[in-house]
Amino acid sequence: MRNNESEMARLWAEHVEQTKLAEEKNLEGNGDENSTSCDETDEKLMGEEQYDLSVQTTYEYDVVECEDYIEDLGCWVRNMPEEIRLANPDFVPT
Repeated sequence: MRNNESEMARLWAEHVEQTKLAEEKNLEGNGDENSTSCDETDEKLMGEEQYDLSVQTTYEYDVVECEDYIEDLGCWVRNMPEEIRLANPDFVPT
């Protein structure tokens, strides 16, 4: 959970930085130091970096019955992601 929190904090810090840069760029373009937004034109301020923060849902199904099922003992251990292998090499999902 900590990785998600630190990643969101990093993204938020980048967002704040990009917003400041976009506002500065807008001020340079308008030449008006009293204007801090694009209210007159209804333009959204965009920084150099843009992120897609939309939620993606994925589904993973366990095979419980299938004519094509082949029991392969040790398959998980051979194919487990490296980050799980490093964190707990004895982990086997049940």
